[in-house]
Amino acid sequence: MHVQTLMMEGAPAVQLRGPAGDVVTVLLRGAQVISWVDAHGVERLYRSPASALAGPQAVRGGVPVIFPQFNERGPIMRHGFARTRVWEWVPTDETSAEPQLVFRMQHAAHETPLWPHDCMCTLTVSLLPAGLRMALAVRNTGRTTLRFQAALHTYLEVGEVTRTVLNGVLPGEQPLSLAEPIDRIFMACPGPLHLHAPAGDVRLEHSAFADVVVWNPGAAAAPADLPPGGHARFLCVEAAVIAEPVVLVPGADWVGAQTLYSSVL
Repeated sequence: MHVQTLMMEGAPAVQLRGPAGDVVTVLLRGAQVISWVDAHGVERLYRSPASALAGPQAVRGGVPVIFPQFNERGPIMRHGFARTRVWEWVPTDETSAEPQLVFRMQHAAHETPLWPHDCMCTLTVSLLPAGLRMALAVRNTGRTTLRFQAALHTYLEVGEVTRTVLNGVLPGEQPLSLAEPIDRIFMACPGPLHLHAPAGDVRLEHSAFADVVVWNPGAAAAPADLPPGGHARFLCVEAAVIAEPVVLVPGADWVGAQTLYSSVL
């Protein structure tokens, strides 16, 4: 296990190398996992080269942390404030059996008048044998009950989205074809999910996140911060809690996790 701090295109980041040679890189801005190179040496996450790492907009790619609001389902900015805040890196014991990075964000009620709650968010990023786990923990540190939505907005590198299939979101093990653009929330989806793509297979597991979001904009609706043809390279498969927001009384905690396991075709 080896940890180093670095600058990526003007943005501070922390990089963790596991014993098998797998590497995960996380920006301090948003605690955003921006790269996961697995033990086979394969990059499993997509990041748009047309999206600036140093801001001011959220980075297009990797795993943005969505909190405390999904999309525009609430009164504050789209997808919440967590993905553009600077988080604190909390060094941990490098001799632990499970290599990991821990990041923390404190939020005070006065910072967001339309969401006036005190809370602490912690993101723990762990390298597993052939896998990557991301666990988002939320603690209510204030005196009022808070409600939130959250998601780990995971951009998976697929190589060619129209030749990609996702299993586990439709009933009866029906495969979900990605031949057409998609923007869909699958409610109460326990998983696991299996992604079959030209770039390799990925198994996805999640806990405490009840829902799954699957998104690819297609060519016609591709955002401006994607290069030409960039939409075809990725599929977003997000562990999320949307339909039934989490409710935390003062002092209470919640933890949701998403784990990716990779294989090479």
